[in-house]
Amino acid sequence: MKRILFPHIEKWLLLLIPFVAIGFYPGYWSKILTNKSTTIQHVHAFFMSLWVIMSIVQPWLIMKKKTQIHKVVGKVSYVLIPFIIISGYILIQARYERILLRVQDKVTTGELKLTAQEVLDRVASSQTIGILFLLMLIIFYTLAIVNRKKFLHHATYMLGAIFTSIDPALDRMIGHWAKANNIEPNFFIDYGSQLFALVLLVALAVYQRSKKQSLKPVSIVIGIYSICFLINDLASETAIWRWFVEAFLFR
Repeated sequence: MKRILFPHIEKWLLLLIPFVAIGFYPGYWSKILTNKSTTIQHVHAFFMSLWVIMSIVQPWLIMKKKTQIHKVVGKVSYVLIPFIIISGYILIQARYERILLRVQDKVTTGELKLTAQEVLDRVASSQTIGILFLLMLIIFYTLAIVNRKKFLHHATYMLGAIFTSIDPALDRMIGHWAKANNIEPNFFIDYGSQLFALVLLVALAVYQRSKKQSLKPVSIVIGIYSICFLINDLASETAIWRWFVEAFLFR
């Protein structure tokens, strides 16, 4: 493990807990006992919590040489990940409809002056992060399972899948901090979490290179993250992206 991933990775991954707790506190955890949260939010949060726990436990099991238990827990993910994907997809659909109604109401009251097409562009753009990270989770998890007998590939792709949990939580943390301090949106506020992920992945590539490991899997992970970064930065407000979102959500 130490020649594949960062030293003490099993300890660093414990940061997932405060990241998720703080990042999603205003939007979900603070409202969990109220009627402001929907059933699908609770379902998705439950499965994602299990995924976070699994992400922390699995590297620890490898470090402790508990390979058989690691394999058993890994097989549980065959059931868990489909539930995460399905609930995440339904959540994105619900969020799309909610934001669409909100924007349409603002247009009706005159608060916003947008054409019908511009309304759809804005709503599609608001779903960019959710859709991209759901797709990345699917891709990285699939690659990890396909390459489960190749330790370097499996561990690197699985770390890429785990990063899809870190990034949305960190993005919300940055957003809450900026709002609390009345900081206007800028490049680092908007893309800080994605830049953080890319920096960590590049650092992983440097580390694996120093250990004379193949850079193929980490290069693929960096490439996919970079593509998603470019889509979010350059294409999320285009007609092509709107078409993709509408097709993806069967609109």
